[in-house]
Amino acid sequence: MKTILLVDDDPDLRDVLVALLAEPGYVVVTAMDGYEALRILVERPIDILITDVKMPGITGFELARQARLIRPNLPIMYMSGSVGAISETRGPTYGRILRKPFRAIDLLVEITRALGLTPPDPTPC
Repeated sequence: MKTILLVDDDPDLRDVLVALLAEPGYVVVTAMDGYEALRILVERPIDILITDVKMPGITGFELARQARLIRPNLPIMYMSGSVGAISETRGPTYGRILRKPFRAIDLLVEITRALGLTPPDPTPC
């Protein structure tokens, strides 16, 4: 069972994504900001980090840079509802950026790819 660290300052979005990701069997640990996420990364095993780009405190890109210092091989994905947020990277990004709103299947496909698993069929039923 793979563990996802989901970081977003929007509690409603976190709740929706936790429900979505729990269905295929992922364990989802949440954080409301980058500081809480870094604490979790130090304390427990995480298989993939999914973070919002624009958050109070440290951005998702800065969180990713710091996470890579803790876990150099950690797969990372970003979520962003702001086109301007992408131009603020000022450094390397470490994974795919999904633009909000995104389809649930697109998120699931990207997670399985990042984890090296076989992705689900992206065609709707």
